[in-house]
Order: sequence, then C-alpha cells, then structure tokens
Amino acid sequence: MTLTAHTQDLLSRLQALMALSDDEVVQRGIAQATTDRIIALRQRAGQLTEIYGSLEKLEAQVAQGVSVDDHTLYTDLLEWRAVRYELEQLTHFLEAV
Repeated sequence: MTLTAHTQDLLSRLQALMALSDDEVVQRGIAQATTDRIIALRQRAGQLTEIYGSLEKLEAQVAQGVSVDDHTLYTDLLEWRAVRYELEQLTHFLEAV
C-alpha cells in the first residue's frame, strides 16, 4: 500500500502519540469506515420505515401498480432492498474484522 506524504506524516504523528502499528491503524480505519457506513444505511432504512412502515408494505404497494409518471415507490423499493443487502454484507464483514 502506497501512502501519500500527507498520510504518512499523519500516521507518523499518530504513532508518536499512541503505540500503534501500521497494521493496527489500518484495521481501525477499516472498522471505523465500515461502522460509519452501517450508521448511514440504518438512518436511511429508518427514513424509509417512517415513510412506508415496512419493506413488506412497500412491496405490497408496488405490487398494486406503479404510476407511469412517478416511479418513486419502485425506486424506494429498490433502494431499500439494496440498503438491507449492504447492511447484511457489512455487518458480516465487521464481525470478521
């Protein structure tokens, strides 16, 4: 892994303050980035829950038909499914870290 000069400087300064190896810093960074993404996805899932109640309810609405002029329901359904899938994948990943 190649680090920019700025990142290398930050890493050196951090290691002067804390006894951490390069590996520990990278692992913590990966865990933090994953956690941040999980939080963002859960927030979006919460917003969709406030709007539609549940994924199942939204699926039922879409099954009744989607307006040809407004694809919001279908778009939100696809997004919600993607959010769920990514949350599942990231959660399993974080458990392994």
